Amino acid sequence: MKLPPLSFVVLDTETTGFIPRVNRVIEFAAVRIEGGKLVSEYEQLISIPTEIPPTVQVLTRIKPEALKGKPVFDDVRETIESFIGPSTLIIGQNVSFDMRMLKGEGIDLTDHPWIDTSMLASLVYPELASFSLSYVSNVLKLKHEPVHRAMGDVNATLELLSKCWKRFLELPKELQNVSNLIMSKSAPGYRMFFDTLEEPKSKTQPKWMKITSPKVSAKVHVSPLAQAIFEKPAEGSVTLVEEPLASTTLQQLLDTALNDESTTHWIAVKNLETTLRRLTVPQGVRVLYPPNFLIDIEAATCFATQEIFTADESTLALKLAWFEPENLRGIRIHGEEYSVWNGKLACTSASENYTKQFEDLPTVILLDHKQLLSFLSDPNHRAHDALNERTHIIIDDASMLEDTATKAYGWFCSLDHIRAGAEGNGALMSFADALQIWIEKARQEKDVYELHREDLSKPEVSGLKERLSTVLDEGGLAASLLEQLLDLQKILDSEKCAGRLVWIEERQDGTQFLHSVPERISEILAENLYSKFATTLLIPHKSAATLTEILPSSQTTTVLESSETELDHLPLAFDDKSIESFLRKPLGDRTIILLPSRRLIEESFINLTEELEEKGITLICQNLSGGLERMQAEFTAAPTPCVWLMTPWTYEGVSLDPEMVDHLVLQSLPFDHPQNMTFAKRSDHYQNGFMEYGLPRLEHRLFRLLRTFCRHRTSDGGVTVLDKRLTEKKYGERVKNYLEQFMQQAKEMPAPKKRKMKPKKTAKVMPEDQLTLF
Repeated sequence: MKLPPLSFVVLDTETTGFIPRVNRVIEFAAVRIEGGKLVSEYEQLISIPTEIPPTVQVLTRIKPEALKGKPVFDDVRETIESFIGPSTLIIGQNVSFDMRMLKGEGIDLTDHPWIDTSMLASLVYPELASFSLSYVSNVLKLKHEPVHRAMGDVNATLELLSKCWKRFLELPKELQNVSNLIMSKSAPGYRMFFDTLEEPKSKTQPKWMKITSPKVSAKVHVSPLAQAIFEKPAEGSVTLVEEPLASTTLQQLLDTALNDESTTHWIAVKNLETTLRRLTVPQGVRVLYPPNFLIDIEAATCFATQEIFTADESTLALKLAWFEPENLRGIRIHGEEYSVWNGKLACTSASENYTKQFEDLPTVILLDHKQLLSFLSDPNHRAHDALNERTHIIIDDASMLEDTATKAYGWFCSLDHIRAGAEGNGALMSFADALQIWIEKARQEKDVYELHREDLSKPEVSGLKERLSTVLDEGGLAASLLEQLLDLQKILDSEKCAGRLVWIEERQDGTQFLHSVPERISEILAENLYSKFATTLLIPHKSAATLTEILPSSQTTTVLESSETELDHLPLAFDDKSIESFLRKPLGDRTIILLPSRRLIEESFINLTEELEEKGITLICQNLSGGLERMQAEFTAAPTPCVWLMTPWTYEGVSLDPEMVDHLVLQSLPFDHPQNMTFAKRSDHYQNGFMEYGLPRLEHRLFRLLRTFCRHRTSDGGVTVLDKRLTEKKYGERVKNYLEQFMQQAKEMPAPKKRKMKPKKTAKVMPEDQLTLF
């Protein structure tokens, strides 16, 4: 194992949670490396005066009895400090977390140089789908022992460092020079690391810089559906086309649209990124990326000339120099680099790199809902030069249009993005501090707090508005940051919030946001879209009469019912089995189980993880196994059988390869949460909010869940629905009838077949001149 010729300590902690001083360190492990050689190691369990949360006991396998008789942290603090040593380089996976937790225990490592191996891996392993230690250990076959414990993480981190070092040594002179230039401005730990790189031996770009990614080749099912969708509606009318459950509809649209030269088809999808992952985009189709997917060249030029970089800024700068991406999909952004991208680099709707996409448009354009709706409401947007009598707007997944329009017409501000953009700007950083103080005071310790006119009329808000005006007047702000600050200015203005919902949100990880959205959107859609352009909405089966939040009662519509094929049905069963039975005996290699709450997922994790592990069953759980991308990666790479627990709302955003999942289990009907602010307010628009609004939204969601499953189910993959309300509640019969229309005629669920999968991959050729910015 070859390591950098440095002296450093690799460390890891196991903790009872994520908040320093509130949560405690229960295990510390570290190894000391000198001159590239391991010289000593240290590990210690640590007693705490509080209980170990059940989830932590399962994650770490550290039980209360294991801490009996162990020293408290005060007794080992000096030993740990002595082992680390003064000014020692510290290396770890997501090491800033460990440093924060140790600081909470009285060991302040702030002045030590440090390196995060997950960031190094994101630089030299761009082909990986995730950079979590568990996934990387699985894919790269790292020595991750003992499993679940701090020393196991240390061993895996050390081996990951070695593998990263090996790849850094493959850089040719030109790339190493630009790396050294950028990292000379970085945090001390990264400067030390790059200063020790050996003289380059390679003269060519390493193979790993040619990023590979799965490529889906869709087999288009020929039908008259696509041609019917392309028939432009009469002026002032909206065509509603019932979308089949089959997953090839959008591919048909892209392929068929190229044959129609008389019309410019703007095809809007809910999520452009996941759409591009699963489709083959034909030549001649223009993909319009949203502003935040593109780099603002002027902002990037300014960014490249910074005299000092934070650690996250430097790794992102290096990726920009190495790969010179055309958009966000061209590099693997990781961790807090997202805040840097959004705060300092991303385009706005006025950025040249965004608006030039609208030049010389072809007859088929692919974009997302939010982007389309945003520029339709802005008469000065460059897109209006191309919107004319030849325009036909097709909105896929229109049952989501209410939610995407709510976001498109919303105002949004992230405190983290402000702070990332405030690096080096004292006035803005001071304003961010004042804003956070007000947020903490206003929200009254609530995760979601609705702001009313009286909240926005208080003197402290007036003071914030004055300080914000000063910051805006000073200028010099990155385009994406400026956009959020202008949204914040509107949010804080009580006069501009009439007819809108305004609230503060604090998420589980402590990040804070301000939101404002219109309460009613159907009239906005009618004004900006339906009255001006030929519009076709692709909707779920038999939903034409239930889209009242996006279609005003006065809107003229024409409904086109799609003809069913064998692809629009799947094995679907109703059962009263327990979730535990599907966990203990999964149906097939890969199963997804949808539970209605994080609490139920957590209970299953606590009660069954260790039992299932003994049986060789891998369990992946939302909120306990990382973010969505990490869970997708681990689900794909995990030993089988593997079961993934998540909520239905998360599942709608899942993107997996075809022929991946054997079984989908829906434990509970996924109604909107009655306390969701937007849902609750809009329910009041109806005489019977549940029957006229809540139940239709449930049916739309069920359709989307089944369609998501069809995109990655195996040929015999089936669905089981367990909710007793289907038979016990009066409305249950309606919901069951809705689901049964998608059911295969087969009486029994077929047994899934065993299979081995090898996803196809294609290489993305990187540009030859990669170093222009730097």
